[in-house]
Amino acid sequence: MKSVVNYLTAMFMVMYWIFRVVVTYMYTTGREFLATPINLTSEIAILFITLVCIILVVNRKMLGGIIYAVAYVGYFGTDLFFTLKPMLDGQELDISAGTNILFSALAVILAIVALIDVASSQIKPTEKKETDWFYGNKDFDIQHDSRDDRNNYKY
Repeated sequence: MKSVVNYLTAMFMVMYWIFRVVVTYMYTTGREFLATPINLTSEIAILFITLVCIILVVNRKMLGGIIYAVAYVGYFGTDLFFTLKPMLDGQELDISAGTNILFSALAVILAIVALIDVASSQIKPTEKKETDWFYGNKDFDIQHDSRDDRNNYKY
């Protein structure tokens, strides 16, 4: 983890995973909740895949970001597409379809952000040409003589 963006991405991944665990638990116990799983078997598989991918993304492994993005875009992206398709045909949507659109879109966006975050950590930063001539050059370092006073006096 190098920056605040890395921490926030990992934190949102964990929070969304916890949310999907709660959604699955509420669905299996028969209680009403904001969202419902698209397919219970696939949802449980996605939860386990996500747990492994979170660990890989935290360790900055590109494979974890790719698997996470493919799984989430494949699972939630298709739900998003099939939920939005009737709306494009002119039909009205109910409130449950609206919450499914919201949470599916959030999952797809989070997957893309995680992939970009892991991919951007693999890129080497560019050199700063304005200051490299000074800081990268040993000719401008202070040359100490053996007779120099190396005491650090405090006033």
